[in-house]
Amino acid sequence: MANRLCLTLAAICLLATLALTNAYTHYRLPTAIQPDRYKLKVITHLENPANLTFNGQVSIRFNVLEDTNNITLHVQNLTVDESRIQLKSYADKKFRLCKESVDTVAEQDYYIIRLCQTLKKGEMYKLKLYFSGILSEKLHGYYRSSYVAKDTNETRWLSVTQFEPASARAAFPCFDEPNYKAKFIIWLGHHKSLTALSNMPLEKQMPVNGLPDFIWSVFEESVPMSTYLVAYTVNDFMYKESKVEGSDVVFRTWSRGGYIDQCDYAAEVGPNVLKYYEEVFGIPFPLKKVDEIAIPDFSAGAMENWGLITYRETALLFAPNVSSESNKQRIAEVIAHELAHQWFGNLVTMKWWTDLWLNEGFATYIASLGLKNLSPEWDSYNADSLDNSISIFRRDAQLSSHPISQPILNTSQIGERFDSISYKKGSAVLRMLHMLLGQDGFFEGVRDYLMKHKYGNAEQDDLWAAFTEKAHKFDRIEPKYDMKVIMDSWTLQTGYPLVKINRNYETGAIEITQHRYLENNSISDEEAKKCWWVPLSYTTPKELDFENTTPKVWMECDESGRSVPLKLENVAGPQEWIIFNLQLSGVYRVMYDFENWRLLNATLNSDKFNTIHVMNRAHLIDDVISFAWSGYHDYDITFDVLEYLTKEREYLPWKSALDGLSNVIRLLRPFPEQHDYFKTYLRYIIEPIYNHVDGLNHSLESSKSHSEILLKSLVTGWACRIELEDCVKSAVAYFQQWKLSKNPDDENQIPADLRPTVYCTAIRHGDKDDWQFLWQRYRASNVATEKRTIIVSLGCSRNEKVLRDYIDLTFDKAEYIRTQDVTFAFSSIARSEVGAPLARDYFAENLAALHNFFGPQSTDLGRLLSSISIQIISSEDFEKITQLIDANKEYFKKAEKSVQSAYETINFNIQWIGRNVQDMKSRLHDRLSLMGLLERVAVDA
Repeated sequence: MANRLCLTLAAICLLATLALTNAYTHYRLPTAIQPDRYKLKVITHLENPANLTFNGQVSIRFNVLEDTNNITLHVQNLTVDESRIQLKSYADKKFRLCKESVDTVAEQDYYIIRLCQTLKKGEMYKLKLYFSGILSEKLHGYYRSSYVAKDTNETRWLSVTQFEPASARAAFPCFDEPNYKAKFIIWLGHHKSLTALSNMPLEKQMPVNGLPDFIWSVFEESVPMSTYLVAYTVNDFMYKESKVEGSDVVFRTWSRGGYIDQCDYAAEVGPNVLKYYEEVFGIPFPLKKVDEIAIPDFSAGAMENWGLITYRETALLFAPNVSSESNKQRIAEVIAHELAHQWFGNLVTMKWWTDLWLNEGFATYIASLGLKNLSPEWDSYNADSLDNSISIFRRDAQLSSHPISQPILNTSQIGERFDSISYKKGSAVLRMLHMLLGQDGFFEGVRDYLMKHKYGNAEQDDLWAAFTEKAHKFDRIEPKYDMKVIMDSWTLQTGYPLVKINRNYETGAIEITQHRYLENNSISDEEAKKCWWVPLSYTTPKELDFENTTPKVWMECDESGRSVPLKLENVAGPQEWIIFNLQLSGVYRVMYDFENWRLLNATLNSDKFNTIHVMNRAHLIDDVISFAWSGYHDYDITFDVLEYLTKEREYLPWKSALDGLSNVIRLLRPFPEQHDYFKTYLRYIIEPIYNHVDGLNHSLESSKSHSEILLKSLVTGWACRIELEDCVKSAVAYFQQWKLSKNPDDENQIPADLRPTVYCTAIRHGDKDDWQFLWQRYRASNVATEKRTIIVSLGCSRNEKVLRDYIDLTFDKAEYIRTQDVTFAFSSIARSEVGAPLARDYFAENLAALHNFFGPQSTDLGRLLSSISIQIISSEDFEKITQLIDANKEYFKKAEKSVQSAYETINFNIQWIGRNVQDMKSRLHDRLSLMGLLERVAVDA
């Protein structure tokens, strides 16, 4: 009886344990097991297009950190042979697997092996699993890609991985979280006619038993790394090899055979950038080789897998005389970004996706330094800094934004964190730190951080500890200050400050306050409590020192986290302006009182405008446009400042101005009279710079600088957009000349940097025959950057029937627009006045099909929604889109932030129109009348 009672109690205990285990749905893996090494063997079958599959086995050696009777790991869309599960103990040779059951938790992709025995703390075991799967049609996990060989017109298949953030589990059973670092030995089985690549160098090859014509490619054991960085591919590609003097690392740049001549630029950039990083970080690259490979179908721009970096073709391949100067810069930026990841992300990895910015923000900022070293003549550092700041000034001004470092409580939330906040705000905050700490302090801190955590994981507090030490060492902050306190204000709360400057011109006193900048110009009690530690740098006409970006004073937060107002005395005379935030070194906007704006405007609209640093001219323009956009002040102040642009000849202020004004012209488009007034005003502003860059012609000779070429591309694009007569005529003439050439695929005389403008303008003002001509050029082109330009340009048509057909073509996989590119085509259509309602209707009518097209792991549905939302300006259309999303919430699980942002954008559009449309009409009428430009409006209309 007693024995029976004990057995019953034991059974109850066992059932209770199983019940608890069954209920395990926490988004993070249990912590009882730590993998040490994977031996992964995968055989890939590409010989039958109707049955593209893989199968393999994985042996995982792991340590037990606490007693456990289950092994929980990740498996997604794989078939695991439960009858062949093996478990061995390194300590007990007599150990035999006693398996109770195998269960899955679909929501978290858990594969749980329950044991009727206990794995002992401190001991090491080996788990062996056999698995198989289908090469995915979606662009994640282990998936298929293809291309058509131009010489034979034959479809060639390849396989490739994309595991970040959580898709290694779709390729092999694993502990698929970033803090479970392990070594990997990878064997790839494939047909002997193909090539296999992985993270590490090839060690040997041997036949695959039982599979004629198949070989094993066996790779060296890897350094410890997270599962999301594991990579492998089977393909028939070619490569170009390169290295630089003083480095032992061999680069191979791979592409499909017909594109190999486009690899030269990437092959040159990679080794040079890597060598620079080795020097500034003081840590040699730990691998012997880097393979860079251009994949025909790839969801991201690129992926930093250690030793095998995968790219979209547009992000790696450069065709001289076809790819543009901006294409060239983009390729160099992406390569520099991915190579920076080899230290920030690969060598030192964030503990959890909460601190994704430690990967992406660092790689973005460090890449701008890598590019500055590679091509200092480009002035790309300032351009990147301005672009990052403007981008996050807009996104982070929305209530739907999020902190740089924000807890992620479910795997489904990770994908949306790969956004401008993690990348660009992370980069801007690091630039602010760099300017605060100086060159020595910043890089000493970086080196200490990397050395302390190499081959391990870190969180942002580890970074703040390193920077606090250096800030004190180099006397950059007072001993009582701590970088964690300062920087937490920038990374743990949403938004950024608006610093308000109020001057007393009689006493010389300046009062400085701060609050969160919001696009909708409303401050709730909760938002009003926010405070940032703001480094204030400033100068005046008397001092005129824009180079000293070290803060002269700090805006502080008190112990309760509230902002402490600041007062300065006798900094500037009553007739002198003051400018804060030198070279945009801090992540904040500055609002001056009306008199300071007047003084600034007087200088800007004089021949001394260029005594103000070009970055600050760009910042002033962005601020003054944004303040009117959000209702902080009226548009007359903005127009007064913008009129100085008739003298401006630098790229950055123009980039800032035209990016900001694009929102205004977009919302005025449905109101013909206001739209015509605004276009007339813009023509007045742009015509002098259009003439300065020689209009839309061939004057892009090699003597032109990089920034001059970018300026010409920007200005001519806008000149044609606002229908400056010379620009439209020139674009159409270029296009028609191209159409008449005997062999248009080989005889395109349109300068590469002007093609986006020429193509879009010609399609916008052309007919269906023009559209078909450009579509055929898309089909025939073998240059990825050119194909992207054409995809976007085809959406510029004003022919409703053509655009309807184009949307259908976009989502028809048989018509050669790859899945990775459909968002560009769709967004281009949605941006036009004719295409916007067509795109909106297509989205609503085909939502289920679109969700299926992209797959449940994709965030692309959110991208489509974003492109639609910026065009919605009526309450009726807003209600339709909210009803659609509410009725289909399951489709937007991966796009929650995109939905919130879309709703906020539409609300703001409606508010802006209500506040500004009539006001803009009277302001522009009066201004154009004073300028003698009203007659031009009548002629244009």
